[in-house]
Amino acid sequence: MVGEIAYNSPVKIVPLFSSEQIAAGVQRVAREVQAHFGVTEPVLALCLLNGAVWFAADLLRLLPVNFELHTLRLSSYEGMASSGQLQWHGLLPECRGKRVLVIDDVLDTGLTLREVSAALRAAGAVDVASAVAITKQGCNKSGYTADFCALYCGGEFLVGYGLDFNGRYRNLPYIGYVPAP
Repeated sequence: MVGEIAYNSPVKIVPLFSSEQIAAGVQRVAREVQAHFGVTEPVLALCLLNGAVWFAADLLRLLPVNFELHTLRLSSYEGMASSGQLQWHGLLPECRGKRVLVIDDVLDTGLTLREVSAALRAAGAVDVASAVAITKQGCNKSGYTADFCALYCGGEFLVGYGLDFNGRYRNLPYIGYVPAP
């Protein structure tokens, strides 16, 4: 396991999931996603930027070639907490009549996945499923649950493997948390 302090970080980071634990979760999710969508019909894989890039890259490498990658940048965090407001920094890809897998880094409040999934359905997607690297249990206020999840944790503030604190720490090869002061 990686040490407690990350790469000369001024912020204390306590490791929670190793790169090996993450990889095992991603492999399981890939099997579940493939079982759901199959290997022949096209699937639009919508990666939510910036945090889901790491998870999406690892997941898509394990899936068959019928998955077509698109990206959408969204944000809802201010510092270490959700603002409760989803900011859209782009438009949905054309999805009428398509099957869509939304890929996100974390299911926290559920706001992002709930709103994106609803928007995709309203735009005509025929099947919308979601995959997340990690679900924070006990934080979800929207009632939305991901269809596929690699890892589960409590309500800690997470960093690493795409998860950030003010834009930093995404590139850590593990998932850790920042302890409350």
